[in-house]
Amino acid sequence: MTLQELINLAQERDLSKSYPKADGLYIWDYKLQYNQDFNLDLVLIPSDSSKSGFKDKVSVDELITYIKSEWADGTVPYESFDQINITGVEGITIAKV
Repeated sequence: MTLQELINLAQERDLSKSYPKADGLYIWDYKLQYNQDFNLDLVLIPSDSSKSGFKDKVSVDELITYIKSEWADGTVPYESFDQINITGVEGITIAKV
């Protein structure tokens, strides 16, 4: 799945109130990481609801803002969201809270 596909999954919803879930768990963190092919992936990290201390869930809007800030810094070499692959999770759905 790409970041653009995740945005499309949210459809017409308010992206600041649309929260990705992977296998029923909210995403609580993310990072950019190079894969073995030296492509940059957006790694999503699901929460472990049995542990305390996790920050609040991440919205689609927060992911977009993060990538745009990395573009501005020159970290992200891609030109569009459909070039950024999402890894680290499977079975992504969007929850609206």
